[in-house]
Amino acid sequence: MRQIKFIEYGSSDYEKTLELRNKIMRIPLGLSIYNEDFSVEKNSIIIGMFEDNKLLGVGGMSHKNNIYKVEYLCIDSFIQKSGVGGMLLDKLENVAKNNNAIKIFMDARVSAKKFYLKHGYQPIGDVFLLNFAPVEHIVMEKYF
Repeated sequence: MRQIKFIEYGSSDYEKTLELRNKIMRIPLGLSIYNEDFSVEKNSIIIGMFEDNKLLGVGGMSHKNNIYKVEYLCIDSFIQKSGVGGMLLDKLENVAKNNNAIKIFMDARVSAKKFYLKHGYQPIGDVFLLNFAPVEHIVMEKYF
């Protein structure tokens, strides 16, 4: 049975998030997530979609006051386009709304732009590269 649950920074489930994020978001770029400092995630909201004990997808979100930022949304390649990403994004949005968010945004990979458009996000500004993920990104935002 699939279920979304909150993940505590530093837990064994958190370690699974690093493995999945490395596999999907860093290794294809010739990078390693283990060279990065994620201590800032101690204050993040992290959720995962699990089937039994297997992590299928993960989303992380930070916030400052009532502005929320999706830091990452990562779905295992074998299950992409199955709805898991949308379910995780919906859960993150609901958490933000329940905490009086006025806006949610992210640095989205251009390759995921259609996905975010489908979920009501609008692109803002120009395409850019991130130092830790040198592929094209664009800021996308949604107001509540």
